Amino acid sequence: MSQQIEPDCLPDDLQSSTLLNYPSAPPALSGKLGSSPQPPPLFHVSDQLPSSFSKNTLDESVTTSINRDLHKVIDKTKQVLLPRQNQNALKEWDLWGPLLFILSLSVLMSVISFEEQSSLVFTQVFVLLSVGSCVVTLNSKLLGGQISFLQSVCSLGYCIFPLVLAAFVILLIGKNFISLICVIFTVFWAAYAACSFIASSCSPNRKFLTVYPVILFYSVLGWAIFA
Repeated sequence: MSQQIEPDCLPDDLQSSTLLNYPSAPPALSGKLGSSPQPPPLFHVSDQLPSSFSKNTLDESVTTSINRDLHKVIDKTKQVLLPRQNQNALKEWDLWGPLLFILSLSVLMSVISFEEQSSLVFTQVFVLLSVGSCVVTLNSKLLGGQISFLQSVCSLGYCIFPLVLAAFVILLIGKNFISLICVIFTVFWAAYAACSFIASSCSPNRKFLTVYPVILFYSVLGWAIFA
């Protein structure tokens, strides 16, 4: 049978240590019986997502998706028209605009050409535009350009838009001195818009090697349009 020892009967050194370890008062408890404790939230969900995240588009209508993509194409086309307006517009790549402009230029050049050669011209122009943009992009990547493959293809495809305008002018007024001036102007326009984006992704000592194939690419397209 155990006996309880009073602290006063202990020596002074044991008495002091016992008083230090002995709780002075019971801990305060509060709450309601039968209520389960609520766990703290693991994380806070913000109402606004960062700009780098995109919202889920699986539940939106087809019309909303088409309008959104159409606005993106228009914004990137404005970047080609005014290359210094927004340098970041073409960094968010898409292939809808390039595909639209490649098809438009191929159709216009097939209409301009002779009727028996229209299908051949359409195929040649489509292959020239597709393969040429990939070759220019590969050259930029081999020279150490800090740009993704699809970004470069996207920018080169959007910069075809001035040449589409030149082909449309030839379709309206034919091949004459005015249309020749229009083709030359649009070739410089397209090359300047493409170079202002692609040249910014490479080192300064390799800028000429990166820009030269771009200028050659649009010059060949201009010659093919007027020839």
